[in-house]
Amino acid sequence: MTLSKASSIMQLLVPYQLMNKTENLRLKTLISKHLTPNSKIESKRLLQLAVPAILAQLAQMSFGVIDTVMAGRYSADALAAVAIGVSIFNPIIVFIIGIFLALSPITAQYNGEENQLGVTRSFQTGVVLSIMLALPSAILLSSLEPFLWAMGITESIIPLASGYLSVLAWGVFPLYLFFALRFCNEGMFANKAIMYCSLIALPFNVVCNYWFINGGLGVPAMGAIGVAWATLVVWTIMALSLMFYTLTSKRYHGYNLFTQWLKPRFDDYMEVLRVGIPMGIGLGLEVALFGAVGLMIGRYTVPDIAGHQIAMNISSLAYTLSLGLSIAVTARVGYHIGKKDSAQARQTGFMGIVFGMIISVFTATAMILFHQSFTQIFTSDEFVLGVASQLIILAAIFQISDGIQVNASGALRGMKDTKVPMVICMIAYWVIGFPIGYVLAEYADWGVKGYWVAIICGLTISAALMTHRFNKLTR
Repeated sequence: MTLSKASSIMQLLVPYQLMNKTENLRLKTLISKHLTPNSKIESKRLLQLAVPAILAQLAQMSFGVIDTVMAGRYSADALAAVAIGVSIFNPIIVFIIGIFLALSPITAQYNGEENQLGVTRSFQTGVVLSIMLALPSAILLSSLEPFLWAMGITESIIPLASGYLSVLAWGVFPLYLFFALRFCNEGMFANKAIMYCSLIALPFNVVCNYWFINGGLGVPAMGAIGVAWATLVVWTIMALSLMFYTLTSKRYHGYNLFTQWLKPRFDDYMEVLRVGIPMGIGLGLEVALFGAVGLMIGRYTVPDIAGHQIAMNISSLAYTLSLGLSIAVTARVGYHIGKKDSAQARQTGFMGIVFGMIISVFTATAMILFHQSFTQIFTSDEFVLGVASQLIILAAIFQISDGIQVNASGALRGMKDTKVPMVICMIAYWVIGFPIGYVLAEYADWGVKGYWVAIICGLTISAALMTHRFNKLTR
């Protein structure tokens, strides 16, 4: 190449080089604008809360996984009964969780305001509500056998599933107390205490499951019903240990949480219900989609039911990572709202959404690469393995949507915005998602896979609308 030609080419490249430098400068400016020292500090604090929350969620979710594994090792009927029982139990309990979830942003905002009296009222309101809500829940869970017959569930499974639910009815009393204490503690950033209480209960779950399922030392083999008794023991241990922490922690020195009971205020209970009931309905609509899918699949073969339950447990375990993060997002956004710092609340919310996407990419990749290894942990039945392996691939598809929507809704909870998210859940899961799955499963002969497509559609629409809602409110 001659010198003149090289000079000509360099002259042509000058505008491009200048433009490239300009774009690089703009990119660096944009990054430096968002990665300020304050945002780095906030991301660190968010993750410090998220890690113990994730570990606590993993421990609690592992209870269900252990239940499924040990029931599956006992018999396919026991596994199917647990699957049906969980499909009915979860929508009910998730509605209740939604109500108690209101305690987290309420307490977090009192925490941001440095309002000790408000924090005390939150704890006391939560404990009283746990008793008030446990009684009707127990009555409902004890009387669901006619519903199982009406749904056309396989006859041999109905007595086992009904017995499973009847035992869990006694467990809601310690469970609801744990919920009340947990969400108030999360609002005060005491996530490590919840993690420790969950981890303490984990070995009891394994030992009691083995003992009550298979029998021994004077206890008869109870199969699926033994799983429920083990669950009751675990919930009691978690409630008592968290109560012990709350009563003895230096964090609450001077708060007089339970030593001096304040005069009940109607407004305190109404605020929890006003914020919590829409959350309970929204979460209930989401979990009801999964429950409805489980019940519809309950009309199919035992391998279909068992394979669905295995895939659901694996996907739920992956989901707990993003769910744990969303707990931290709710607390931090609520705290900043209490501090009257809406700009920081917006930044924290979007941090949570981005971190949720990153986690979901990781879990989806793991599920695709190792789906066969995961399913073999639960069962050796080749027919069940075949169904579960196919469904895990579908579960990997909705991981990213799930990670986004749970953290966007967590950010909205921190702002006490719950009514519009409830409507979003209705539209995403029941107006669009479930009808698509029903048509694919029942009329296009997709079977189990058709209903899992309903889950994919519902979560994707929810993710888009929840993120749009948070952006609109904080813009």
